[in-house]
Amino acid sequence: MTEIVVTGSSERRVPADRAQLQLSASNAGPERQRVVAGAGTVHERIVARAQELVASGVAESYTAEAVSTYTNSWRDEHGEQIVEHRASVSVGIELLALDEVGALTTEFAEAGIDPQVSWQLSAPARTAMLRDLRAEAVADAHTAAADYALAIGKSALELRELRDGSTGRGPVPIGAPRFAMMADAGAPPEVTVHDILVSVDVEARFGA
Repeated sequence: MTEIVVTGSSERRVPADRAQLQLSASNAGPERQRVVAGAGTVHERIVARAQELVASGVAESYTAEAVSTYTNSWRDEHGEQIVEHRASVSVGIELLALDEVGALTTEFAEAGIDPQVSWQLSAPARTAMLRDLRAEAVADAHTAAADYALAIGKSALELRELRDGSTGRGPVPIGAPRFAMMADAGAPPEVTVHDILVSVDVEARFGA
């Protein structure tokens, strides 16, 4: 019996149904206590806004990291010791209402908070997509094996081994967030929701 080893694959690009809004801010100065207190105030303000977004259904959840601090020191041109304390905050918000991304990034940016947006698929959407792609990848492998079998004058195929070749790979966002200013100067920037590339690869061994 002849052994035929083939690969199969399938992929789709689907619009993201979640946006991860990562918010960060820092406070710096010569007095450590004042710096930490200032960062704490910003942290509380971001968390309070995140809680409002979750309560209103705009966001599904949020994660707040502890305030982090570090101290840097150097000598200036006069040889005097300069000490700078810095405190940073980081809060992530998982948004459901993607049409609010532009307004929220503008809101936080105007408040002195740095927003970063990444696109994601929800767990249910990802699971359903992978189930379909796995079936398509196996069918693709079987079709390739059948073609090779036909080429060598064989007709019957027996699947002997099937391996998932997608280990370590997950949905991949395509591109970075794009912002376009709308005609009304007072309106928030329009944000294009990006696609997520989901793919599955398999390796199959057949006997013919």
